[in-house]
Amino acid sequence: MPSQHPLEFPEILSHLASYVHERSLPTCARVSKGWYQAFIPHIWEEVSFTSRRPELEAIPRYSHHVKKLIFRVRNVILDLPQCPNLQSLTLYGYRGATDLVLNHPHITHLSLTQGQHLPDMWTILPQLRSLRDLDLRSTNVPEQETDTFWQLCTRLERLMVFYVSIPHQGQLSSMAFPGLKDLAVEYTKDLPTIMEFMSRCPNLAVFRWVGRPHRQDSYDLVERIAAKAWPHLHSVTFEGQKISVDELVRIMNSLQRMVCLEAYCISDIPPDTVDLLRPHFASLIHLKLYPYAAPSASRIAQEILSSCPLLESFSFDHIDATVIAEGKPWVCTRLTFLAMRFQLDPLTISEIQPRVFEQMARLYRLDYLWLCYGFERRPFQTTVDLRLENGLDKLSTLRSLRVIMFEYLIQKMGEKEVEWMLEHWKSLERINGKCNGVDPVMQDKLVQLLEEHGVYSH
Repeated sequence: MPSQHPLEFPEILSHLASYVHERSLPTCARVSKGWYQAFIPHIWEEVSFTSRRPELEAIPRYSHHVKKLIFRVRNVILDLPQCPNLQSLTLYGYRGATDLVLNHPHITHLSLTQGQHLPDMWTILPQLRSLRDLDLRSTNVPEQETDTFWQLCTRLERLMVFYVSIPHQGQLSSMAFPGLKDLAVEYTKDLPTIMEFMSRCPNLAVFRWVGRPHRQDSYDLVERIAAKAWPHLHSVTFEGQKISVDELVRIMNSLQRMVCLEAYCISDIPPDTVDLLRPHFASLIHLKLYPYAAPSASRIAQEILSSCPLLESFSFDHIDATVIAEGKPWVCTRLTFLAMRFQLDPLTISEIQPRVFEQMARLYRLDYLWLCYGFERRPFQTTVDLRLENGLDKLSTLRSLRVIMFEYLIQKMGEKEVEWMLEHWKSLERINGKCNGVDPVMQDKLVQLLEEHGVYSH
């Protein structure tokens, strides 16, 4: 009796579907009845209502597959069936929000922008007994609802407040939030209240602070981190404000295990920074540091890329391409986001750049590539040249690439380079930067070619 082919097993097909790009899922579902049954749940797992809406008449048929609903439409009311397996709901300016939330009381994630679109928000939110993840954006917590908000937070594992005002503390001083592990604060003015709230989150593991707080507030927060007020903390992000090198060092010394670190420093980071990072190479997933000590930055970057197998996101500036070309092979094959700016000598670019691209070619999961990372915003030439004669073909393995950014870099691509990209980077959606910055006629021709293939070029 002939054995069954592995791709005939529904379990294997379903697992395979979880790795397929969303744009390829419908094609896979048309292969056979078996493939249809395996791929259709993944096609309908997430439904987004934006300017490009899904087929409304098909939703009732597939509503039991829907786990995530996203609404980014204004002043529209849609007659939607109940989705019994819905877990996540994102609402932005949706007039039917109240009924939609009430019809799905078992959701675990809610993202809500502008609370006035959910007029009964402070009555409805306490009814969501399974809610563990809450994003609040551009809204206020009224004084009379402050304690309702704090009580809701006692059930949360993750909270994000973005442009949210919490001017009153209410009974905060008598409450505790042992379940909260992930907190993101963005552009929120009521920092004393947030600091008091954080002090009552003993199991905080992930913290992200975006905005421009007073220098004293930033210093106080670093002091608490250094004092290990949150012993389980492993991920810290400062964005929008700068910290000193001393504060950065204190943060790194206080983390027993580092998973994510993002920070902007007032001055250059010293070469021995890598010594503080080295104990965390096995656990590091996200790393973004700026600015750097230029003479040592390249070797720091090379050691990280060749030593951190779990790395998924990496941002670095002022990289000497020769150091990368001569360094050990990169082991960060899980990397999906890479932002770097290479320094290349025009006289040796044809020799060095292909070797740099060979390192980059290992990143077969790369989704987003930014080749002009940094604060210098002017055209310059001593950097990457995306032409086939200088090794572009080495990047044929980047089949997951969706976005490539090289604005401010002077390029001289022709039709053969763009045709090569379209042939090998099937997932490409957007190019930021002029493919040819010296020939306007050729640039217009390349933009037209990209647009004909559905690739946005800016």
